[in-house]
Amino acid sequence: MSQLITPPRGYACLAEFTPLTIEIQRSPEGLWIMQLFDGRAGCKVIMPPSEFSLDAAKQKALVNAQFYMRKYGGDVSWTPPSTIEWHEFTPRDVIWET
Repeated sequence: MSQLITPPRGYACLAEFTPLTIEIQRSPEGLWIMQLFDGRAGCKVIMPPSEFSLDAAKQKALVNAQFYMRKYGGDVSWTPPSTIEWHEFTPRDVIWET
């Protein structure tokens, strides 16, 4: 997604690379909320939000993931994969009928 187009509230993207999963969501306030899931440790880490573009949030999340893996993941030489596929989810307006 281009950083010139502002994704709507509720937009999310996900990147999975063993043992980590990163999720980035756009908050109602326009911040990028980032979470890291560690499949080996079975834990979730809430990362500091980003107030800049989606591309900047993705880069910040990868830097945070590297720091996490080196300090807490027990792999001092860990680096993110050279290519990462981000899966995007853009919510649609849905009208529920009962």
